[in-house]
Amino acid sequence: MKLVYSVFIFNLLTNIMTGQLGKMHSEEDLKKFKEQVDQTIALGRDAIIATASKAVSDDPKSLIKDENLHVSVYYNEMRVKVIFMERSPIIYLSYLSDSEFYLKIGVFVYLDKVTGLEASSIPDEYSTGFSLNRYIYRATKEKEIAIDKVLALNNTNDDMYHINKNSINTIIRERESFYAIQIGHSYPITYKLDKKSGKIYDYKDPYADFYPSPASPPYMIPYGGEWVEMKE
Repeated sequence: MKLVYSVFIFNLLTNIMTGQLGKMHSEEDLKKFKEQVDQTIALGRDAIIATASKAVSDDPKSLIKDENLHVSVYYNEMRVKVIFMERSPIIYLSYLSDSEFYLKIGVFVYLDKVTGLEASSIPDEYSTGFSLNRYIYRATKEKEIAIDKVLALNNTNDDMYHINKNSINTIIRERESFYAIQIGHSYPITYKLDKKSGKIYDYKDPYADFYPSPASPPYMIPYGGEWVEMKE
């Protein structure tokens, strides 16, 4: 039953995202969407980014200038999207934070308005799922100091546990008595680092008993057609 349901959902999404787009909207609607996209593009890349940044930060000027954030602008026949992506090698999440952080936020823009967003949050097994505050992750001086403290405590040269400032795709989650270290995303290596002794324990390597990942689903054309990057 689950398989039948999954196939039904997949076919439904495929129809929506591809050839059935014209049946969802009239020719007049599609023409209007294209005109709105053209009007928004005419404002220029900087103006589009400025509008998008106001929706994801209370300090949009510093957001745009942040060297750890990569900003991209894309458009298709129906929408204009600005993507903010965090590029810090190491992410640090402090203990008992009441906020949920995103590594990536996509904001849809129409002229001087934001019309919606999509986001990828930093997964946290301790999260309650009821966080009221959601932000794009920002590297700060305080977080750099905290990361340096963890790196000094984790002063091992063993490749199994060794991390440094250039260790990409690494997340440090502060807990009451230890730091939870995660290296990688899809199949992460994880272990715990005792705050006082620096002892490493609960090491887990998913590649030790690795099974090939299931085949990826067929690529589906985005809603409104393929995205084109706006570079100027």
